[in-house]
Amino acid sequence: MPDPDAFAEQKALVEAAIHIDRGGGTSLTVEAVCQKANVPADRFYTHFDAPDDLRPAFYDLVVDQYRLLTAATEGYDDFSFEERLASFYYIVLDTLGEQRAFVQETFDSEVRAASSLRADLRAALRTLFADDRIPRTNQLVTGFWPVQAVLTEVTFALIRHWITDDTENQAATTALVDKLVAFIAELVTFRGVSTGVELAWHVVQHDALGLRRLPIVGRLLPGGTSPSPD
Repeated sequence: MPDPDAFAEQKALVEAAIHIDRGGGTSLTVEAVCQKANVPADRFYTHFDAPDDLRPAFYDLVVDQYRLLTAATEGYDDFSFEERLASFYYIVLDTLGEQRAFVQETFDSEVRAASSLRADLRAALRTLFADDRIPRTNQLVTGFWPVQAVLTEVTFALIRHWITDDTENQAATTALVDKLVAFIAELVTFRGVSTGVELAWHVVQHDALGLRRLPIVGRLLPGGTSPSPD
């Protein structure tokens, strides 16, 4: 869990850098950033190595803000999986929305690429999909890294949709999030996978389909015997 005080200083420095950079006329120096952020200059190097680190750091702080907000949300532990997933997407988009113009300019640039956003989103999704509310058999699927990679790319696609969404209050993105969350929640909490595995195990245990009579399959099943030689 991020330290709230350290996060607050980092965010103040990052926002100051974005403001200075967009305003022009002032060099992006440690002194200028700290003065704008009202953070003591000797604190800068506690968080960053150089002023050039500040713009990518905006993206580094996105998932930290999500974690801090969910930790501070009363009753979050009682949220359903669907509510948690919706919170994830909305907090991420709201956090990016604090500097929407900056995100529109930099999301598909080296600024965002230099950040840890992709890895951070994947880690957050991995935690979400390890939720006890998801049947354990389904977690065998959602725990695979290719599934998590696809979900991360879906999240990136959603962000890009939000970036270009010119509907009022990005209503089109809100509608898309609601549909996406409902679909994913239905998919990963569906107990058909668990039921199918239980059915398959019952069939194997009780040889309900007479599989042990098959020469090759019979040798692979519990209690199976090798066929007699002709």
